[in-house]
Amino acid sequence: METKKSPYVMYWILVGVGILSFTIPIFQEYGIITTLILTFLCSLFSWAIAMGLGKRKFMYLSVLLLVSPWLFLLSRYLIN
Repeated sequence: METKKSPYVMYWILVGVGILSFTIPIFQEYGIITTLILTFLCSLFSWAIAMGLGKRKFMYLSVLLLVSPWLFLLSRYLIN
């Protein structure tokens, strides 16, 4: 029996890239724009993979990744 793990690996790679995109504002001056675009694309594609897999928890995680840059911006605004 061969199990298909490639969708799971691709899902976690996309989520990992989306989370790592939060380091871009530290290294670039206008990195928040790149972070918004990158996390949006990663969450969109990871949500599509989660829909294909039929995993509800993965869908929730993808939605949280979609909302996370806006929470990041809100927290930076409230802290400053």
